[in-house]
Amino acid sequence: MSPRASQPASEGSRNGASAPGRSRDRIMAAAAELAKERGVAGATIARVCQRSGLPVSSVYWHFEDKDHLFAEVIRTSFATWLVSVPRWEVTPETTIAGGLRRVMGQSSRTFADMPSFLRIGMQVLLDTGEDHAKTREAYIAVREQVHQMISAWMSALLPESLGDDTSEDLASLVVAFSDGMIVGSQIYPDWDPEEYIELLAGAIAAIVEPGA
Repeated sequence: MSPRASQPASEGSRNGASAPGRSRDRIMAAAAELAKERGVAGATIARVCQRSGLPVSSVYWHFEDKDHLFAEVIRTSFATWLVSVPRWEVTPETTIAGGLRRVMGQSSRTFADMPSFLRIGMQVLLDTGEDHAKTREAYIAVREQVHQMISAWMSALLPESLGDDTSEDLASLVVAFSDGMIVGSQIYPDWDPEEYIELLAGAIAAIVEPGA
């Protein structure tokens, strides 16, 4: 019998309808804190239980295993982060350079505090083993979501003569550049990314908006 199946069915009725949701949030918060302090490898289920104050049966009621837990931390953290940063919007006044400065400038200010989805995702990105396969897959999926948003934004602004391949390539460049800013924010605490964002925005604008 799985740990989930062995969980008492009356848990929600004893503690109120929202109790399962609260315990799930506590478990994910504990996992995120431990990943920051000890890394994903050091954030064991035992430590998650100790930090959250919940029994191991509660963890396995909500999550299949540790890998599933951290995959959900990534998805939840990303969703929270996404509503806190500017959208890739197109208005009659939007230019590629101006849009890059606006969105990347404000987004980069969140990198120093390292949202959980970035902290955990960067740890497991190069790990191709099975231990963190779901977590790695979740991080790659949210990166792809960002890539698609930027590509669609680029496509709406680029001249038709440049085609969809150009918007895809430029979106990949912006995502890769953001990866570098994330790493830089951790290596150089006083580093100001605005100068580099300006260089990127100017370079892309020179390619797609010559003479602008």
